[in-house]
Amino acid sequence: MALNAENIKEIEKSIGYAFADKSLLIQAFTRASYVNEHKRRDGMPIMSNEVLEFFGDSALSLSIVTLLMRERCERYPCGIKTPLAEGDFSNIRSRLSDKTNLSKSAEALGLQKYLLLGQGDVKRGIANEPSVKEDLFESIIGAIYIDSGMKIETVISVVSKMLDVSVYTESKNGDFRSAKGALQEFCAERGRRLPQPVYKTVSESGPDHEKLYVRGCYIGEKLIACGEGKNFKAADAKAAEATLEILKKESC
Repeated sequence: MALNAENIKEIEKSIGYAFADKSLLIQAFTRASYVNEHKRRDGMPIMSNEVLEFFGDSALSLSIVTLLMRERCERYPCGIKTPLAEGDFSNIRSRLSDKTNLSKSAEALGLQKYLLLGQGDVKRGIANEPSVKEDLFESIIGAIYIDSGMKIETVISVVSKMLDVSVYTESKNGDFRSAKGALQEFCAERGRRLPQPVYKTVSESGPDHEKLYVRGCYIGEKLIACGEGKNFKAADAKAAEATLEILKKESC
């Protein structure tokens, strides 16, 4: 399947951005598996979305930081004032840009159905995997960043419409601790005194440029839960979140 003019219009309507260079949009939806199985009639190479994903990751991070600064900071002659600490901003950014939230945001817009995939990936239903939808979201942001002439204000405007910010707004006046921090405090609470969590790699898969790590969270010698991510930090956060949920249920 190739993206036609109607598909492109539907995508642009969903994300709230019209591309000047439609080839960038098409590239954002092109997985490496599709590239391996197809060639253009004019002999030009078909490009996958992997590089766009890299650019999009950074542009997305800057967009989120800018939105948070505008939302939660006030400018004074002597600097800025905010009720949040540096760690709070870091944790909010992580929640907004993690695999779960980006995947959910892409799925809510129905973007995964337009992915260009190789036959093997189609048969495996890879378009519905959270990591694939996360990659797609970041690739779209990277494509917009380039198409707009690297105008970050344009990217910020699109991100504010595409991204599900409920994980932030629901916690605006609540607990901004990271999952690992919350688990550590839970284990250390008086009357519980559980061993401090330890994180270990359970498995890793994928090529060097697209590794997926599975990390286990151990309490003492017992493996409680695992988490998956593109790096140790992301995988550990997922493992900590799942572990905390399990421990809270057991303590009820």
